[in-house]
Amino acid sequence: MTATRSFRILFLTPFFLFAAVPQQPREAEKDTTAILQANYLYNIAKLVEWKDADMRSGNFVIGVMGSANLYQELIKQYSTRTIGKQPIEVRKLPRSAEVERCHMLFVGRSDLSLLPEIYKRMSGKPTLVVTEYTGALEDGAVVNFVKVDNLLKYEMSLVNAQKHGLVVGLTLKNLAHRVEE
Repeated sequence: MTATRSFRILFLTPFFLFAAVPQQPREAEKDTTAILQANYLYNIAKLVEWKDADMRSGNFVIGVMGSANLYQELIKQYSTRTIGKQPIEVRKLPRSAEVERCHMLFVGRSDLSLLPEIYKRMSGKPTLVVTEYTGALEDGAVVNFVKVDNLLKYEMSLVNAQKHGLVVGLTLKNLAHRVEE
């Protein structure tokens, strides 16, 4: 056996052994948008005050309509946390304009057709409505997720927040991409 052949065998054997070992299944692709939206929702909730005294006791309810990945992310990362002294409860809501009482309501792209009726039903109720489409603030949303230079950001309407009996903290206003006053 020549030195060159011995070197090749010695050098290539670990490569072939590694290649023959079954690979671990890859972790499911992460939905970074859902991760970021969940983080935003949690932090936004911490920086808003609900004037309605009934909303300051019991569980802090976050309703999710139309985004299974966001729902799963909220459950995974935030369902054991609190907003103030209120434990977070995340609810997956059915596709319906009949929305139950919640502190925050996220309506995803797949349920945009329900929003006009949802806005009508939520008018004046202490619910922070969050969406993800162009023109949402003008339609009645309090917070809307937008992509700016391929980054997820949020815009907000202080007028809509006031209509829902919400007081928005200064930090939340300052961090927003755009604020409608």
